[in-house]
Amino acid sequence: MEANMMMVSFVLLVAAGGLIVFLVREQFLGADFQHNLVGVWFNEHMNVRVLIYDVDSVFQGSVVWADNMNNSILGTRVLENLRVGMFKRCKGSYIDPLSTKEFDVTLHLKNKSVLKVTTFHKGTQDVAFAQEWKLMKP
Repeated sequence: MEANMMMVSFVLLVAAGGLIVFLVREQFLGADFQHNLVGVWFNEHMNVRVLIYDVDSVFQGSVVWADNMNNSILGTRVLENLRVGMFKRCKGSYIDPLSTKEFDVTLHLKNKSVLKVTTFHKGTQDVAFAQEWKLMKP
């Protein structure tokens, strides 16, 4: 009986240690994600560039360049109130610069230079559109 209690205690201790390591690792990956998220990103059609920036760990994104057809949207904020969550994902709002329609958005960094942007109709899990944005090299 005493051996079983020691075995159970050992298993619980190992499980708790594994959980702590996982949570600490996620915390550091989140910080790395935040660092890699900041920059200028090309949209999938290469006709708009969005600057994603950090204000007190809440991310925003504004149009800083657009081709001649989209010149009127310069300076428009398209990403708002993005907060980093678990598993290198960021959630917030996306505002279409042409229609001004607001969507829920999830950003996922596929690698250091590709950002998966998935928008959902407000309050649902119905995908409105998904794109891959590419980081502009300095």
